[in-house]
Formats: sequence, structure tokens, C-alpha cells
Amino acid sequence: MRGIGRKSDSAPLFNIGVLPPIWGIYIAQGVLGGLTFAGLPTILRSQHVSLGKIGQLSLVMLIWAIKFLWAQPVERLRISTTGRRHSRKIILAGECVTAGILCVIAFWPPRLFSGLFVLLLCAAVSATIVDIACDAFLIEQIPEKNRGKGNMAQVGGAYIGLVLGGSIFITLYGALGWRADCFIMAFIVLALTAPMFFYDLEDRNIFSASFQGSRPGLLKALRRKEIWCGIVLTITYEMSGRLVQGLTGPFLIDHGISLNAVGIFNGIGGVVSGLCGTAAGGMLVGKIGAKNAMYIITTLHTILLTYIFYLIEQDFFNVSILVALLVCEAALMASSFVASYSQLMTFTSLDQPGIDFTLFQSASAIAAASLGGIGAFLAGKIGYNQVFLISDVLSLITISFFLFFNNFILKYNPK
Repeated sequence: MRGIGRKSDSAPLFNIGVLPPIWGIYIAQGVLGGLTFAGLPTILRSQHVSLGKIGQLSLVMLIWAIKFLWAQPVERLRISTTGRRHSRKIILAGECVTAGILCVIAFWPPRLFSGLFVLLLCAAVSATIVDIACDAFLIEQIPEKNRGKGNMAQVGGAYIGLVLGGSIFITLYGALGWRADCFIMAFIVLALTAPMFFYDLEDRNIFSASFQGSRPGLLKALRRKEIWCGIVLTITYEMSGRLVQGLTGPFLIDHGISLNAVGIFNGIGGVVSGLCGTAAGGMLVGKIGAKNAMYIITTLHTILLTYIFYLIEQDFFNVSILVALLVCEAALMASSFVASYSQLMTFTSLDQPGIDFTLFQSASAIAAASLGGIGAFLAGKIGYNQVFLISDVLSLITISFFLFFNNFILKYNPK
């Protein structure tokens, strides 16, 4: 069900491409994530909120893990029975709601944690609705051969938003106070949403009508082999990196690195490595395709994990070398997301891309939460070296899995 490209006589107010709106929305989404998981914990602690309550912020992540539950009504609202798409309207409305909630939060003292937590949950629900619509918008508006550029926006936007919602939010709080800080974040979200307002090409594309019998549905997605294959691919491809992703900070702390140095590593180092990995992943997908890019990235990840395990096993601890290796590991993780998103989008149906891709992202979020917890638990029981060894073995399994999985990819997506 592809658009046939018929257009009305009206012209867009500004002739902008599809990438600026997509970058803007994904950065705005990242702002809320950075604010919730990086900026707010620091500010709440400065207000003497207990660590137990601050830890509850991680529960907001559950909203992203279960967003597939409301993907069907969102997708049915986005796709009308006439074939018209309403992605832009949903995205614009959702971002306005998110900005409005940030304005309400501005009048809510951070020390009143319960109410703040409820508001953050509401903002997260709004953000997931935007995410469902924007992912579908990307799949429909960008040709398959160029989707790598859109996937770069998905991953790179999250890193840029992390800086805005984390470091910048904390800095503004120290300079201007809570209320002004929240208002500025709300303004940033709206400013980043503005390019989507001016992009009206979606309104001029005509799609085949969607009859009631073929309306988007969650069960319809779960009946398709491609969806289950994509879910298995998501979990298998990410399990190695997710297992050790949250261990870098504790690992460095336990080996005598100062908290400030670890903060800089996780902050500046994480964002820079993430953006570099995003760019590298996008270029690799553009040159050799998503399937080959995923295979190469996994191979490099396996080699890197093997080397890190060897150094830890030999009690070698040169700070500069190990930090450099961990930065490379973070960059490979970012590039792997770009490649996997590009591949997973080929498994989505143009009848309901919002539902299909949301299932993959929910699987990713569930894998991240569960494997991150397992990795931390194992590190405490058997040591960092053994966890990196397990991660290395899982990466080898992923390479072997690709040899089998490639046949399925060629069957359903021979390009």
C-alpha cells in the first residue's frame, strides 16, 4: 500500500525535506528522556529526595516497553479509511501535550515527588504516542534505500536530546532555577517540533483506502512470520551489548576512577561516541546495506569484547586504553542500532508500520531492562571479567545466528 504520489494544487509553505522534521522530533523525544533519566535524578538529589524515590524514575521506562499495547488505536487514528495519513497531526498534538506537561511541572516543586512522578508518566505516554506516529511517518515518507538517514535521526536524535535534557537542563537549573528551566525545555520541544508543522507533503500523498476488514491491528501483526522474526532478531542482536552496557560506570569506579571522571566519560564521552557511531552506522548502511552492516558491526563488537576480556583477565588496567576501548564499544552499540532499525523496517507492513515497528522497539526496551539487570547481578556474583566473557560468547552466537537468519531475510526481503 504505497503512495501513488498524487498531489494537490497547494504548495508547502516552506519547501523543506523530510529529514529536518524527523531530526527535530527525535531530538525532542530525547530531551524528555534525558530530562527524566539524567537531569532530574541529579536535581532531585540536590533537593534531598531519597535515592529510593529517585530510583522509581526508572519505572518510567516501562511505558516505553509496553507502548505496543496502545499502538493499535494510535495507528487506526493515524490511518483513516480513506487512505489519508494523519501522522503530522498526531505528532504535533503529542509534542504540544508534552510541552504543556513540562509547563505544569514548572509549577510543581521537585521535592513533591509523587505528583512529579505522575506528570512524568503522563509525558512518557504522550511521547510514546508521538514515537509510534513518527516511526510510521519515517517508514512511509523515506524510500527504503534512504532509510539509513532516517535511522541516523532516530539514534542520533536521542543522543543530542540526552545532552539537552541532561547536562543543559542541570546547568540551566543552577543558573535560572526550576521554573525557568522547565519553561525553556518546553520551548525547546516546541521549537524542535516546528519543522514538522511546515512539512505538509504527507497530506498530499494519496494511499489506497483502508477498509474496515483490513484495519491496522495488533493480532494482525502477530500473525505474520516477519514480525516474530524481527522480534527474535532484535533480542538476539542486542543481547550481547545490553548485558554490559550499564557496567562501564561501575567498572571504572571499582577500579579507582574518580566519580567526576566517570561522569565526564558517561556524559561527554557517551554522547560523542554515540554520535560518531551513529554517523558511521549510517554511512555503512548506505554503502553496503543493513544486512551486511549488521554482520560487520557484530564481528567488530566480538573482537572488541574479546580484547577487553583479555585485558581484564590479565589484570591490565591502563586507564587511557580501557576508556578508549569502552568508548569504541559505545560507538559500536550506536552504529548497531542504526543498522538494525534499517533492517527491521523492511519487515514492517505499509498497512500498519506504526504497530509493526513498535513491537520491535518494545522488544528492545524489554531486552534492555532485563539484560541490564542480569548483567549487574552477574557482575556482583562472578565478576566483571566473566560477564564480558559471557557477552563475548553471546556475540559469537549472534554471528552464527546471522548465517541462519540471512536465509529468512533473503526470502522476505531479497534486496
